[in-house]
Amino acid sequence: GFYRPAGGFFLWLDVGDGERAAKSLWRDAGIKVLPGGYLAVPDAAGRNPGAPYIRVALVHDRDTTATALRRMKDVLETL
Repeated sequence: GFYRPAGGFFLWLDVGDGERAAKSLWRDAGIKVLPGGYLAVPDAAGRNPGAPYIRVALVHDRDTTATALRRMKDVLETL
């Protein structure tokens, strides 16, 4: 049942708090994204450079992606 898409693209969005945004998107819109802080390590000062971001995988067909991005916009505007 494994399906490999023809291609994919990652979109990095600065949302202020990537973990909070990821939780809100999953809870309120059923959209899974990855908090950027999960893909980086803290610097010498203890700041995680990925923390303000979410990583969005654009791997579905055009219509599915467009629908998801509209739902995403609605949720992110409330944060």
